[in-house]
Amino acid sequence: MRMFVAIAVPDSVKQHARMIRNYLGRSLPDIKWVEYENYHLTVKFLGEVNGSDLPQFKKQLMLAAESIPPFYVSAGGVGYFPNSRRPRVIWLGIKGELDKASFLGERVDAYLGELGFEPEKEHRFHLTLGRVRSDHNLKQMQKDLEQLEARDRLIGFKVDQFQLMMSELSRSGPKYSVLGSFYLKG
Repeated sequence: MRMFVAIAVPDSVKQHARMIRNYLGRSLPDIKWVEYENYHLTVKFLGEVNGSDLPQFKKQLMLAAESIPPFYVSAGGVGYFPNSRRPRVIWLGIKGELDKASFLGERVDAYLGELGFEPEKEHRFHLTLGRVRSDHNLKQMQKDLEQLEARDRLIGFKVDQFQLMMSELSRSGPKYSVLGSFYLKG
C-alpha cells in the first residue's frame, strides 16, 4: 500500500485552487492538474508499506495527535518548485501558524520514526495545484502567475485533525482513500 499523512483542506480552499487552475489552464495545456477531490497538504509521504502494519501506524499517529494543539493556517499565494526558470510544480502557499504546522510534522516524524521512518529534512507546507510537463509556453505561464499573484487572496482554516491516506495509482491519476483520522488534542 502507498501511504502518506495529510491535512485535509476545506471546500473553500479547494474552490479557490480550482479557480486558479481554471485561470492558468486557459493558456497552459502542458500541466497535469491535481483533481479537486485530491487537494490536501502533505505532512509525510511514507511510500509503499505493508498493509499488516496499519494498526501500528494508526496507534503511533493517534499518540502523535494527542500532543498537538489545533492551529490556524491560510492558503493563498501561488508559487512553483524548484524555481521560475524551470518550474515543475505549481502550488498554493500556506501561511499562518506554520510553527505549529511544523510541530505537527515533527511529532509525526518522531512517532513514525519509532517504526523506522526517516524524518523529513524540512516541512514545506503547500497545496500542489499541478505538475508542469514541458517548458512550452513558459513565458505565458510566468506572466499569468504574476497577474494571479497580484490579485490573490488568503483563505483561512482551522487544522484540528490529520489523516492517514492510501494512494492507488491508475492511468487516470491517483485515487486517495482515508485510512484513519486523528484529532489534535494537545
